[in-house]
Amino acid sequence: MSVYSYDPGHRYRKRAAKRMMSMIMFILVFFTIFAAGYWFGGLASQRDIIVLKQEKDAAEKQYMQTQSEMTKMRSDVQTANMRLEQMQKNYKEVLGDGTMQELVEMVKRQLDEGIDSDRLRSVILSARPPQNCSKPESRRFIISTPVYNGPESNVTVKSGDITISGSGESVINSKDQSEAWYDPGKKVLIKFATNDGREEIKEGVLPLHHSVVIGSKEYRFTIAKGAQSFVKVTYDNCDYP
Repeated sequence: MSVYSYDPGHRYRKRAAKRMMSMIMFILVFFTIFAAGYWFGGLASQRDIIVLKQEKDAAEKQYMQTQSEMTKMRSDVQTANMRLEQMQKNYKEVLGDGTMQELVEMVKRQLDEGIDSDRLRSVILSARPPQNCSKPESRRFIISTPVYNGPESNVTVKSGDITISGSGESVINSKDQSEAWYDPGKKVLIKFATNDGREEIKEGVLPLHHSVVIGSKEYRFTIAKGAQSFVKVTYDNCDYP
């Protein structure tokens, strides 16, 4: 006859040992996962640190390059300002007062309008104080208008070598009618014709100034308001050039 002995404490100890092993396995798995995550996180952090350091180095390099370019630009600006100031100083020294500046602008305007540069150069070179000038003489003629175009509407000088004539706008009377004589307050057109076929026209409000060259003489004219209907022509001649 066999005897079966039942030990309840052994059963409980076995369960406790099993629970302990499960706990230990859980802890081992947890720490393994934690360690793996920490390790991978460390690798990612190192990679991020390397990338950030590279970006920082690139940014510092770009900053230094930008600073260098800005320094060069400031230097170039200062140099350009110094050159501009020197040019302005030289410009003022060369041009002097407003008269010289006005003459330069007139020459530029003439060139822009298409005048031949050789002709303009010749005129400038020929300009000098008048020499061997004759005594001034005076003539007069009637300015033609839309109402009047009769006798005495021109005058000749130098034995007929130069003929001067002109036209203008009529004076309007109180009845809003045009008179025969011209209005000296408005523009007139003065024509200088030479016996070799040349014609030169001067237009503007009186008085007007003009010169005509014939051979070795320059005839200088001033056209001013005269008696009613008339203009007065004052002229002389000087050596040319």
